[in-house]
Amino acid sequence: QKTEESVFDVKKEKAQYGKIKHVDVGETIDPAMAKAGLDVFDTKCSACHKYDERYVGPALGKVAEKRTPEYIMNMILDTETMLENDDTVKCLLQEFMMRMPNQSVDEKDARNVLEHLREVSKK
Repeated sequence: QKTEESVFDVKKEKAQYGKIKHVDVGETIDPAMAKAGLDVFDTKCSACHKYDERYVGPALGKVAEKRTPEYIMNMILDTETMLENDDTVKCLLQEFMMRMPNQSVDEKDARNVLEHLREVSKK
């Protein structure tokens, strides 16, 4: 039996956009980074994103399993480039009808958010 997949559920190799070309992530979660990422998430992301339910934007509880670290970092840091160029992001924009605003997060905070999302996805 074949199930229907949304564009949010597909993780595959594809063209990469944005300034982040490679992110080194370890096998284990860095607790200090994840905690710092939670603080940034609560401040900058939680108004539009929840972990386990659709809200203004897509649920992010399993995003680290579905998207590459580079994709996640570029969505945080280079939102406009991703919105203009990435086909998956264009489809999400059609689905959610809301452009993700640039949150003016620096690379360190974005990496911490990524670590937090990696931690959440493992729960």
